[in-house]
Amino acid sequence: MEERRLECPSSYPMPTMKSSLSRLTPTKPQVGPVKLQEENKLGKSMPAGMNPFKEDTVDEMHSFAEDLNPFHKEEEEGMESIQMLNISLPSGEAAMPKINGSEKHTTLTMSLKKAFKMNKKQGRSLTEDQSEEKKPFFRLPSPLSDPEAPWKSQEKKAGHPRLEEPASPVKLRDGSEKDSLADLPPRKVMSFLKLGKPKAESSTEKMEHRGRAERKTETVPEVREPLSVLEIYKLIEKRDLVLADSHIVELEEECERVRTTDGGKDGGRKAKDIELLYKELEGELKKIVAESLSQTLEATHLDQLVQTIEEEEKVDRAWASCGRLPEDTDGPRPRQLRTKWREMVRDSVVERLSRCQTNTSIAQRLRSLKEQITSDLILIRKNHVAAYPKDYDAFNVYVNSYHEVVSSCLAEMAQNDLEIQQFYSFLQWCHNDYVRDVIGHEELAAHVRKQQLKPLLPAETMQQLEAKCIALVKAQITKSMSEELIAEKDKWEAGGDAYQSELPNRMIQLLKGHVTHSAAVNQEFGAQVSLCCLSGLADFLQSFQKHAQEFFQQYREAADSRELKVTQAIAVVSCCPVFRDYIERLRQKVVSDGEEETKKALACLDKVVMGGNKLLTEMLFEELKPNLSKLLKSKWLQNKENFERITTSIKKHFNQFRKMKSPPYQDLVNGIHKKVVMEYLRAVMQTRIVCHSADMRMKVAGRLSKESTELRELFENLDSSASWLDPVLDHLAEIISLKDMSSIQVEVGVLVNSYPDIRKEHIAAMLNIRGDINHQNCQSILETLQDFDSNDGGSIPPRDRALFVEIDTAPGLQCVDLNMSRALGCFSLFRRRIR
Repeated sequence: MEERRLECPSSYPMPTMKSSLSRLTPTKPQVGPVKLQEENKLGKSMPAGMNPFKEDTVDEMHSFAEDLNPFHKEEEEGMESIQMLNISLPSGEAAMPKINGSEKHTTLTMSLKKAFKMNKKQGRSLTEDQSEEKKPFFRLPSPLSDPEAPWKSQEKKAGHPRLEEPASPVKLRDGSEKDSLADLPPRKVMSFLKLGKPKAESSTEKMEHRGRAERKTETVPEVREPLSVLEIYKLIEKRDLVLADSHIVELEEECERVRTTDGGKDGGRKAKDIELLYKELEGELKKIVAESLSQTLEATHLDQLVQTIEEEEKVDRAWASCGRLPEDTDGPRPRQLRTKWREMVRDSVVERLSRCQTNTSIAQRLRSLKEQITSDLILIRKNHVAAYPKDYDAFNVYVNSYHEVVSSCLAEMAQNDLEIQQFYSFLQWCHNDYVRDVIGHEELAAHVRKQQLKPLLPAETMQQLEAKCIALVKAQITKSMSEELIAEKDKWEAGGDAYQSELPNRMIQLLKGHVTHSAAVNQEFGAQVSLCCLSGLADFLQSFQKHAQEFFQQYREAADSRELKVTQAIAVVSCCPVFRDYIERLRQKVVSDGEEETKKALACLDKVVMGGNKLLTEMLFEELKPNLSKLLKSKWLQNKENFERITTSIKKHFNQFRKMKSPPYQDLVNGIHKKVVMEYLRAVMQTRIVCHSADMRMKVAGRLSKESTELRELFENLDSSASWLDPVLDHLAEIISLKDMSSIQVEVGVLVNSYPDIRKEHIAAMLNIRGDINHQNCQSILETLQDFDSNDGGSIPPRDRALFVEIDTAPGLQCVDLNMSRALGCFSLFRRRIR
């Protein structure tokens, strides 16, 4: 066959056969594949599966290879044979066409001979071939292996094209081997065969061809390979949530297409995979939300969360734009991921605050709740709110979640059997601490929408809790007061030397604690507890009064020492002012609702004070009685000892009485002051002495005036406030000492104005002491008094100003004339002489 030179355009260079591959000899014609002579270089190093001449790979050829098989036409020569052979061999593998064995062998042999002959015509020597770098022709790119890649001219060196490295491994100078053809990407593997006889292209055509190839490369979009379920799961684990979500959406769309077309089992299986992926995705979102409550969260994670929610909402809107409703499809759309995000926030808050609910006291748990909520909300507002779009209202979503979770915690606490102090702590936290220290915190108050927050607990629940607390308070103070009163009574009976009792302080301390804690909750609840305390105190004072009266009666009958009686009586009476002061405080807190309870309590105290002071007064006047009976008698005028004994006894008793607290002490000293004056007037009204001369009248008036002054000074020193009693003896002395009848009338008028409860009998008795006023003058004096008739009959002035109403006069006492007065004087003188 005639030898021909291969003509190859510059854009499609053909490889030049190496001289080392000097010849290919067919072995076993029409039976086996063709083998190269230097088998040790190409045959042995090449894997069997990649041998381009292996006959058993023919069955894997594409169907179009048989139509283009160059071996069907033996008359074609040179370039045409090689190009037709190239089209029959796909890139990366070689196979023999399925024809008769003799034809295959003959045609291949002829084609290769032509190729070697044309190579010799190029004038290449063996030395030159060996001097060049050995590059086999198996790795030249083929239009079948990479149809989109443009064919570029190979660089020429010394007038010859550069050859590609052989497909089989070749030993290099350093001893290493290059990879085989099977290990390289398909696009880098080129066949040495051509599709047809190429035509020479001009430079303009080359540039156009290259430009079209480049534009084709630019305009073809990159197709993203679908990921498997496991790969998407790994993306979720890495928190590449936006990318993972996009792949899940693609799987979901594919699953929807499969479900609508054939509805096979494969669609159902994919749907389960998608739901599992969404479950993992939502779980990772929930972890991010939970971590947002601490300092460990990275900012990019919140960005991933927000972007994922936004993308899912876009898909939900696209799903809804198709006119589908949730009830019209079995699919999971809309996913409403933003709503689920709010639920995630709430669940994270539940888990966060559950750590505060340890087995500690209610007060400690509430304190921990307040501190945890405040610190979390401040952290969220400063660090995380900016990551959310404005329409998310993220901060108030967190605030509402915390508010709802706290409400649930409080409702659970309210179901327990709380003690009184726990009730106070609980109610105060609900009414004040939460509103003031959490919602009203200086860093949070401006950002919280308080009008959107519901009450922590329903109003009915709060009322029930307050009612339970008040009932416990009532029961506690009743029990405690009863125990304290019994203990105090035992002390009374045992006797003691203490003038003050600790009973009021203990009782008030008990009540004060309830009033203080309840007032800290709110004013209304504080008023209810105060009324409860006032009612309990009134009940206690009733029992206290009863025991005190029994105690006073026992002391009257007992033969114990006077000192012990006085000491215990003062201790009992001194309790009353302490109770009275506290009752007044409680009354101011309960306003008008406690009037009845206040009156009842004060009445009990008044009775205790009256009973105690009466006992002490009786004890004093038992000692004063002998000396009081000698006033205004014959020896009284010459003997001063009786009056001195009276003042001495009063001073001695008041050394103990002064240890009584005021105002009971004030009542006691005023009462004793009044009683002493009354006893003095009673002696006058009984006309124990009658003046028979002007000299005697002056002595009696002087003695009355002097003792009146001593009594006034005495009771002033004892802090008596009954100064209105002091003038009565001075008026009596003036009536006795005056000589002019008109002056006597004036002085009697002053006396009547000062003491409106005085009666005619009292004035007549005073006039009788003079011994010189006859009946006619007496009547004249009485008739000249203005408004005397209005006072006749003993009109009663206010109790604290009544003096004469309790003083009786001698029966049948009337003003006597002068002769009768002289007769009485003579009779008195006769009696003294007989004695």
